[in-house]
Amino acid sequence: MAYPRSVQGVLARNQAFVEKDRAAAAERPATGRPALGLAVVACMDARLARMLPEALGLDDGDAVFVQVAGASVREPYGEAMRSLLVAVGELGVTDVMVVGHTDCGTCGMRAGHLVEALVAAGCDRARAEAELAREPRAAATLEGFACLEDEVARSVAAVRAHPLMPEAVRVWGFTIDVATGALTPVDC
Repeated sequence: MAYPRSVQGVLARNQAFVEKDRAAAAERPATGRPALGLAVVACMDARLARMLPEALGLDDGDAVFVQVAGASVREPYGEAMRSLLVAVGELGVTDVMVVGHTDCGTCGMRAGHLVEALVAAGCDRARAEAELAREPRAAATLEGFACLEDEVARSVAAVRAHPLMPEAVRVWGFTIDVATGALTPVDC
């Protein structure tokens, strides 16, 4: 199979990493349990990949990261909540930070605009329209949010209120400035 250039580059860098980093592998955490008992829900925005752990002062093994568009935890049994429940039940997480970010592409996103972007990326228009008509959750899934702080507060409330989330788990909301890395607490 011929991989696209982006994947070929990743595979080449991975091989170089493995060859260079054999000694450091012994220093990596031996388990997936976060040393700080912390889970961070954040957006999937590429700007956060390196900046967020650095801005939070977290090293490998300190926290579990759950990344989802807009740092939104909307569905009670969606993948973001599932990841948090696993983190709490199986990995010993006791604290959760929901961290939305400034200049988030999901803020203000409209379902119709996203459908048009997907069609422009190659999705068949008829198939997209049929799916929107067939699946009642589709339009809501493709919709963004109007206010970053409100979305963080909604996500915090959803995690706190989940019937399977232990009451002892502490959940806080923050925004992070993508330009400076500064955290701002959100009133939840």
